[in-house]
Amino acid sequence: MNPITHKAFNILSGAWRRRYVIALPIIILPLLGLVVGVFSPKHYSSHTSMLIQETAKMNPFLEDLAVSSMLKERMAALQTLLHSRHILGAVAEERFYVTADTTPEEYDEIIIELSNDLSVKLAGKDLIRIDLKSRQPDGMKETLEAVSRHFIEQLLAPERSSMKDSSFFLAEQLNRRRFDLDESELTLAEFKDQHSAELPELHLANITRLAHL
Repeated sequence: MNPITHKAFNILSGAWRRRYVIALPIIILPLLGLVVGVFSPKHYSSHTSMLIQETAKMNPFLEDLAVSSMLKERMAALQTLLHSRHILGAVAEERFYVTADTTPEEYDEIIIELSNDLSVKLAGKDLIRIDLKSRQPDGMKETLEAVSRHFIEQLLAPERSSMKDSSFFLAEQLNRRRFDLDESELTLAEFKDQHSAELPELHLANITRLAHL
């Protein structure tokens, strides 16, 4: 017998002797996977992305007034901010996960569960992505929108506060300068009324008239 044929015969003989060991996993594992897939709890996921662009990049004149967001350096702080009770509590109240009858223990469980379902990461230089996981697909869109809205409000709060204070200061300075300008114009009008004959325009006209005479 050819050595190659003899070797192939031995392999086929060994496979036949172990046919049950080979065939059973092929039959059982797909069925087991199907059963696990049917009876295991399902998880749904959704995400939203937000472009956080600094004000100074859109308007260079505001560079001295804007507060840099520094997203890359603040990722750890952003994680803490997203999972803070302040934001999650506001979301839970807005979505009616908690009510006035909710006990402190139930409130803590809801906040912990909501915190475990949320994550944030930097998807680009100025792009933030928030992911939400849930066992129920209903209401995920609304919950994610509420989380994003409260998160953005807290993230941009320092810059908005700086811009608000700066605009208030500039408005106050403009009002003061306008008041000073009005007083100067009133003083000038009174001076022209009292010394109308000595004004340069009238004085030149008088000299010209006298010269003609």
